[in-house]
Amino acid sequence: MRHKLLFVGDVVLQSAPMFSEELQALIEDQDFCCCNVEAPLAGFGAAVKKTGPLVNQRADAAPLLRNLGFDLFAMANNHILDYGDMALQHTMQAFGADVFGVGTEEEAYGMLVKELDGIRYGFVAYGENGFGALNGDREYGHAWVNSPRVDRDLATYKMQVDTLIVQVHAGVEMVDVPIPEWRERYRQLIDQGADVVIAHHPHVVQGREVYKGKSIFYSLGNFYFDGISDSEMWNTGGVLQLVVDNGEIQIADLLLVSKQGNMLSIKPKAEIQQWLEQLDRKLMDAEAYQKYVDRVAIDQWEQHHKNYYAKPFNGLARYSLKALAKHVKRLFFNREVDYSLLWHNMEIESNFWIVRRAIQKLHKSK
Repeated sequence: MRHKLLFVGDVVLQSAPMFSEELQALIEDQDFCCCNVEAPLAGFGAAVKKTGPLVNQRADAAPLLRNLGFDLFAMANNHILDYGDMALQHTMQAFGADVFGVGTEEEAYGMLVKELDGIRYGFVAYGENGFGALNGDREYGHAWVNSPRVDRDLATYKMQVDTLIVQVHAGVEMVDVPIPEWRERYRQLIDQGADVVIAHHPHVVQGREVYKGKSIFYSLGNFYFDGISDSEMWNTGGVLQLVVDNGEIQIADLLLVSKQGNMLSIKPKAEIQQWLEQLDRKLMDAEAYQKYVDRVAIDQWEQHHKNYYAKPFNGLARYSLKALAKHVKRLFFNREVDYSLLWHNMEIESNFWIVRRAIQKLHKSK
């Protein structure tokens, strides 16, 4: 039996989406359509204490997404617990039984199984460590991809289904290549039984590779994410269609969509091919890839992390009138150590790995 499954990246609705006729026809042609619900619904809970933005979305996002054709909802991501347990519980209830990757430990690490014509499809979702991850310091949140149980779970789940689909929310934001540590981890997920790995979180599309005959899509980017940026990269997302024949993935076709206002449209084929080939080339040449990631790490250090590491201790990483004024203000009015920011820097894998790479390269150059 032949089935079609469609996956998109991050979704945060403040406006009501509209789809082009071509995109709507594509969605209607699928047996299942899945999106990453990036934030809880507004109106419940209270903001948690964390470093980074707090995000929620319009209260009627669940019926809006279902009416648009989505029927599977991955929720293992870094914003889903931004407004606490109550908001997450309400969001899960609003979307119904087709949610996976969040809840109690049993719920979050569990596999959602859907059967079509006797073929069993298994869906699991994980995120990197973060303020909402089930990493041992909370009882409610999202599944953590580096939890010791994940590899064991995947080996077990693979024996229970014909096709095991793993989604991961991880990576360095606004960077168009995965860092080596995530490439290695996603390959491990294939080794443990995943038939495909589909990732998001960087907010931009990244390249693809085939490992041991199985596809890895490093980031689908944003599908429809309101309110933060209007850049082309932010508003360009991947739409992945899997064609599965008797439980075997035969086709993995990646398209690109463009968000303009509240309208989503599929990009022209020639533009998609050119865009994806450029991304894929960055992964093919091992030496060039390593050099590119090194440059990204150093750039991230200079633009962001140097200041992040100075700020918790009221330090000063860059000298400018604005920075000096803020530093003086902190010295007089806020001398406490920002442990939340330190945790953000050291416990979230992408942050730790990219900083470690930058320090290694900068240290060697001295």
